Amino acid sequence: MSPPLMRLRDREWHSPASQRFVDQGDRFIPTRSLMNLDFARSSLMRQPRRAGATVDLPEMLTPKEEYRRRVEENWTLDSQGKPLKMLVFRGSPRKSHPSVLMVDEMLKEEREPPRSIRRIRHLPQSADRILDGPELIDDYYLNLMGWGKSNILAVALGRSLYLWNAAGSTVQLLLTTDADDHPTSVAWSVDGKMVAVGFASSKVEIWDAVALQQVRILEGHLARVGSLSWTWNMLSSGSRDASIINHDVRSFRRVSSKLRAHTGEVCGLKWSCGGDLLASGGNDNLVHVWESSKMGSSKYLHRLTDHRAAVRALAWCPFQPKTLASGGGTADQCIKIWNAQTGRCANSINTCAQARRSRTQPLGTTWTRSKSARHQVCALEWNRHQKEILSAQGYNQNRLSLWAYPSLAKITDFTGHTDRILQLSQSPDGSTVVSAAADETIRFWKVFEPPPCSPGMDDEDRLFSLKRMHIR
Repeated sequence: MSPPLMRLRDREWHSPASQRFVDQGDRFIPTRSLMNLDFARSSLMRQPRRAGATVDLPEMLTPKEEYRRRVEENWTLDSQGKPLKMLVFRGSPRKSHPSVLMVDEMLKEEREPPRSIRRIRHLPQSADRILDGPELIDDYYLNLMGWGKSNILAVALGRSLYLWNAAGSTVQLLLTTDADDHPTSVAWSVDGKMVAVGFASSKVEIWDAVALQQVRILEGHLARVGSLSWTWNMLSSGSRDASIINHDVRSFRRVSSKLRAHTGEVCGLKWSCGGDLLASGGNDNLVHVWESSKMGSSKYLHRLTDHRAAVRALAWCPFQPKTLASGGGTADQCIKIWNAQTGRCANSINTCAQARRSRTQPLGTTWTRSKSARHQVCALEWNRHQKEILSAQGYNQNRLSLWAYPSLAKITDFTGHTDRILQLSQSPDGSTVVSAAADETIRFWKVFEPPPCSPGMDDEDRLFSLKRMHIR
């Protein structure tokens, strides 16, 4: 059976527009279809000017005046560069079109690639939602918050861990420790069904987030566990004892593998999106990149030594799997972009100097770091929908900054927190970012706008869509 458009073609429907210029019109009665009524109305409403009079235009036009000036310039000439006429009495033979089948026009439009429509993006001026976070521990080296795939936010407050369901805005208490212990790290499994919790007592617990029950206890560290990261059935933990332990949650062995390369606390840990690379950052100012196929030894793939302070902020690029972003602490203040294949730094920017330059000095100014300028990059999150990266700053900035990739040019800042921002996480759909700060507030920002969804249409929907059938 032939498609609907080809069946309509057999009936030889002609486009009404194809007959528009066949009739040459009348000498005394204007042809309405050839008139530009918008231009005619604008010309009639415009105040007349005396011959030889000059108009003094202000040096700076308002947006409305500038828009009006440009519209008037574009309306004074037609497509052939000739002055537009208010009244048209005859159709131009040069504009006559042969009779065209309406279905042929529709088939031609069907074969053309869809045109992309550029949407105007609105960045928020303030947080979309604010929650209280009492007893949030003010410690740069801890990772106390995570947003799972099941749309549940896990956050450690003091000795307790809470689960906040974003869909229903409900809160559940998952666990509370003894007085001599408290959670020091939180991480969700890839499927969002289990949550891992590291403690100051050096143990790691895995909890079922649906049944609210403890599943396993993992041991092996000698000090607090400040960083956790999942990749399917593998859970990696970083500790103040400078070691990284990989646990296969399917096995009951005590330790799957143990990595030793850092000389300070491992405060940053992040598996790549594909699960083939693991990045670790430490209080020794180093970043290591590990291969999943070589976890049996402590032989790293790359050692990155450009930072001058502790590295806790790590984020793998979602659209370039071998690209890693890292952020340094107070003595460094830099965001660096790395090529994980070569181990080279592709770009670097001093976030503190950028913040001061944008407020006071022009580009090209040489800055000297002041001892009183305390600033650090606490967390990083990539935009999954556009080439951007969001950073969380601490101390004298206390703001979120949005940067373009790969240039690292600053787009804008988001303010609201009154103390350093310690935690940053992203919603499952990638549209909202949540930040937690030492001011004991948790703020939600709709920073990352998802692309517009265009659901597919069948032949009948396309045939009778408003794109082709116009009501006159």
